[in-house]
Amino acid sequence: MLNDTSQQTFQDSFSLSTEMDFSASHILHGHTGKCGRLHGHNWKVEVKARTETLNSIGIGIDFQDLKSALRPIIDYLDHYHLNDLPEFQTHNPTAENVSKFIYWALRKNLPPEIKLDAVTLWETDRSSVCYRPIF
Repeated sequence: MLNDTSQQTFQDSFSLSTEMDFSASHILHGHTGKCGRLHGHNWKVEVKARTETLNSIGIGIDFQDLKSALRPIIDYLDHYHLNDLPEFQTHNPTAENVSKFIYWALRKNLPPEIKLDAVTLWETDRSSVCYRPIF
């Protein structure tokens, strides 16, 4: 059934995802609630990538390669006060801005045949934001 295309014409597309965690603190300047004070999270990051091509053994991108591309970004954020990082000197380190930062940093680390679809960032088990640019 892998090669049965008799019913219709289509383009293969494969979506891959992986998750990593990091711990970091931040302050949301201008926030009038608790988030305006120093606090931290055990953040969870999920990245979704897409490819239409597979290599000679049937892999679009090895999960280990996707993790290896994400790892230096996670290490850069892990156990830091996000407000102290250059990327957040002029932008509050909100979940929205952190997810956007991760997306664009990771996109630079991926080969051109791999399209980064989205980065989802959880501050808690029940609160997340998904960054997906519209091209």
